[in-house]
Amino acid sequence: MKAACIILTAIVLVAIMAVCVMVKFATEITVEERKRDYLPGAGVYHVAKSIAVISLNDNNSVSIAERFPYVAAIARNASSQWSFACFASVVLVKWIVTSAHCRKKGATHRVLLLHDYARNISASYPILYWRIHEKFNPNSTMPMYDIAVAKFNIELPTTLRSSTFDERQVLHFDASIWKTVSSMDRRVYLINDFDSFEMKFAPNSRCYESFGVQIDESLICVDMSDYEDCFVHEFGPLYSGDKLAGVLALKPRDCEVKLAIFTNVSYFATWVLKLTHTTFYG
Repeated sequence: MKAACIILTAIVLVAIMAVCVMVKFATEITVEERKRDYLPGAGVYHVAKSIAVISLNDNNSVSIAERFPYVAAIARNASSQWSFACFASVVLVKWIVTSAHCRKKGATHRVLLLHDYARNISASYPILYWRIHEKFNPNSTMPMYDIAVAKFNIELPTTLRSSTFDERQVLHFDASIWKTVSSMDRRVYLINDFDSFEMKFAPNSRCYESFGVQIDESLICVDMSDYEDCFVHEFGPLYSGDKLAGVLALKPRDCEVKLAIFTNVSYFATWVLKLTHTTFYG
């Protein structure tokens, strides 16, 4: 009986020691992962790993990508995973202009810039604070005043370029297309493929028929019927040369009716300058 008790006690002690080793090992892995996340640039690694900038081609669109060096992607983290949210455009070096609906209350957001297209190098930067248009209603289905500016934390790199903007209306524009792919679980990933597409103005009546939205000077009704692929997420801001013309407010309802509504950035140029505390620009 005494021998059995000794054996049983020894087994229990060995089991406890094994559990302690396992816990210690698991804890060390967790600590190392956290250390990696807090190392310089680790936040960049974590965001890029989550939303990806996947290399799927031989960079045959490098020249087009370099044509839009100010296009940014916004990543959002509401839980443990970062996800792609929307596109934006860098203005005034440390600011972006994007859609107000892109910001999700309670989530953390980062700006992702693809600095080196040839070597597929991206970097992300934390957003310090947002400025949403005071008339934007997040609970409305109407895309009115769907515009925001956000300041992001970045040390001025010599290669960073900003798009321009002003109050003058544009007569023609191109859409920047930073292409995406969708996974089986419907998550959207960025890839290293860029394109541009010349968009056309559509009669305001067509957007009213499709969306029930009265188009005024603050909005642009866009016809994308010549674009072969089905619209998903890949359309970034509209540009006229280097000038930012529009940010996406409403994408097409389906692949058959290729109409979209963009917020007219020129209409809000004074508002952008005011919210960024810029007294003179251009």
